[in-house]
Amino acid sequence: MATVADSTLTFTRRRILGAVGVSLGGLVLAGLWPAQAALAEGDWPLKFFKTVADPQNATPLEKEHLVTLRLPVIAEDGANVPVTVSLENHPMDPDHYIKSIQILNFNDPVIGKGIYLLFPANGQAFISTQIRSDGGNAEVYAIAECTKHGKWFAKKTFKVSLGGC
Repeated sequence: MATVADSTLTFTRRRILGAVGVSLGGLVLAGLWPAQAALAEGDWPLKFFKTVADPQNATPLEKEHLVTLRLPVIAEDGANVPVTVSLENHPMDPDHYIKSIQILNFNDPVIGKGIYLLFPANGQAFISTQIRSDGGNAEVYAIAECTKHGKWFAKKTFKVSLGGC
């Protein structure tokens, strides 16, 4: 029969995996702490992604990566809010294309609304879908990832009438 003192010296697979899990959890929390501070500042996308500040005076690179986000100003039903994301001027060549588009809504319990993978065979970076949103004001972000120039975003605010989803 093992005593309490003996059990602290033995290494079992369960103890090692538990220690690794706690260590990794601590590292993840430590890594997310600066991101949470950036979210609280309000201008977090500007720190991590690129955007076109002035579409009227955009550079050729910015015109190519202009993310067009369309959604209604007021949505009557929060269960089905139509969203369209496109990059009309971006090439879809084998070595330079939009490889993914992600839709986020931080005012909703389910933040991620979809990640859509694209390939040069798509011909154009374009998606159209419906998302669910809680009632009230919401801000939707569309993030497009270019294979050469990183991630670009656009955001748009809309309102879900009373009740929402």
